[in-house]
Formats: sequence, structure tokens, C-alpha cells
Amino acid sequence: MALSSVCPTEDAVREFLEYLVDPVIPATSSVRDSPSPSQQQRVAKQVHGVVILYDYYHRKQHRQLEFLGFESFCKLIAVLKPPLLAYMKYLQRNDDAELVDPEKQLSLTEKTIMNACDLCMRLSASKDIPDIEGWSISEVAVFLVDSRKENCLLLFSKDSNGVCSLFEKDVDISNQSSEAMPDLKQCKKKRIKQCKKKRITKKPLRDDPSINEDAMQQLAFSSVKEATAISQAHLSILESHTVYSLGKEKSTSRFYIMQWTQPTSEDVIQVPIYAFWVPIKDVIDSLQGPLIRKVSHRWNRWTIAPVVEYFHVLPYAGILSDWFSRYVIIR
Repeated sequence: MALSSVCPTEDAVREFLEYLVDPVIPATSSVRDSPSPSQQQRVAKQVHGVVILYDYYHRKQHRQLEFLGFESFCKLIAVLKPPLLAYMKYLQRNDDAELVDPEKQLSLTEKTIMNACDLCMRLSASKDIPDIEGWSISEVAVFLVDSRKENCLLLFSKDSNGVCSLFEKDVDISNQSSEAMPDLKQCKKKRIKQCKKKRITKKPLRDDPSINEDAMQQLAFSSVKEATAISQAHLSILESHTVYSLGKEKSTSRFYIMQWTQPTSEDVIQVPIYAFWVPIKDVIDSLQGPLIRKVSHRWNRWTIAPVVEYFHVLPYAGILSDWFSRYVIIR
């Protein structure tokens, strides 16, 4: 690829900031402002996306670009977007104190940048596929399709300028008491025995027997029901996979392609105002290509490509493309 078609680091980060962060920063915001905790959370969430988009996905497509570590990223976004200095604690320090206690010395946004940089370093843009062996599951994610397998239901956050996401739910094992652990082990043993009995399968089993699949599925079903009121009785799991997560370092997402099984004539459900049915083919097509495109060679101007709108779905792009291709061929 010609260098002229590769968006440089500074331009790329600027485009990501304008798309993700500008919509959540008040128009009259200044460095002297003191953002509320909720405002800090909104900005930190969007800045996390900026780091992921540049340090992992943009560099994955253009590996000659430099990796931006914590301090480099903080300094660059503060220069590109001065109002973000109000969300920086360590960067505004008046002394030359070294960073020894991130929990106390960093703001929420700075901690988020540090964690996102570490996550991108661990994923490594130089690798085609991250090595996730031994990583724990931190979330479940559901790609919900309609009864005809033509459309999918995606969530669009009002705080993220139209960036979509799947149905997701965090996996919390901290609330599992020691008394409950034997039940979990029995559940795993039961699944292993069931797998051994099924000698003939249409495709190889990919599930790790150590995964408490029953619990993961219940979380997946509940994530859909909480947002749409669709009960488990009307949902069917088509496929499941374990994929790297964009939320935490060295963590994975248990990913489900799930179908709403109601007949076509009854395809009316309680969809939240921030969710939309989108043609599956459009989503898969949008996940291809560069994140940023040049719109003017003369003025060296760049613009966000459609893939950024779906970047939360990028970890599952290959799986969805393979599944949809198989479905189209069978159909």
C-alpha cells in the first residue's frame, strides 16, 4: 500500500477523537473546568475507543506506524484536544514526580488510556490472531439475528455518536461462594461426559471443558431479555466462540450468534429506542477495509470510514463472515 494512502499517526488520532470524543465534551468546555464523575466516565469510555482504534486496529492494517504508549498518547490527545486536559491529573502536575502509584496519581481518563495501551500491547498488532490461551472470560456478547437470518439487532449508545455494540454482560465470578463451587464443577463434569457420549458431530467441538457453559449461556440470554424482553424460550444459540475482549487486558469474550425464533408474522418485539435492526450483509461489508480514508489528496484530508461505526463488532468480524457465508451457501 502506498504511503500516501496511509493515514499518519497524528491525523488518525485526531479523526478518532473528533468522531468519538467531541460529541461527549460540552461545547463550552475548557481546561479550567472540573468535570463531574459521570462526565469523566463518559469521556474515559470514548478515549478508550480511540486508543483501541489507533494502537490496535489502525496499526494492524498499517504495521509501519508507531505504537503510542501511555505518556505519548496522553500528550498527543492533550495537544489535539486541549479541553481534554481537564480530564488529566498526572499530565497537569507541576512537579517532576515519577509515576509510582497509578491509582492515586492518575485521573480516570489517564487510567483508561494506560489500561487500553496495555491491552493493545498484549493483543499485538503484529499478529494476525492474538494468542488467548489461558485468558479468563470477562464478558459474554450476543449477535442477535431475526427468524429469517437477514437482519441483526444492534445497540447504539446515545453517548457514542452512533457507534454500535452487541448485547453484552460482564462475567462476575467474585459473587460465587465457595459453597457454590462444587455445583459448578459438577456442571463441568456433566458437560464433559455429554461431550464424550456425542461421538458423531457435524463439526469438531471447540468448547473448553473448563468453561461453565451453562452459566455463560444464562448470562447471554439475560443480556438479550433485559434489553428486549425476549424470553429464552424464543431464542436459539446457533454458534458460540471464545474471542479476545476489548475491555480488559488478557481477557476474553464468550461470543454467541443467537436467533430470535418467532415466525416472520410475529417479528415485532419490544426494541429499545437505542436499538435498530440492520441487514447482516451490510454489517459484514462495513467491517471490511480501512478505518480512515483520504478524501482529498490535494489538501491531505482524511475521514472516518464506516468500519469505525461497528468497531465493537470487529473482534467477531471473521466469525460472522464465515457463518454468514456458510448460511448463504446452504440457503
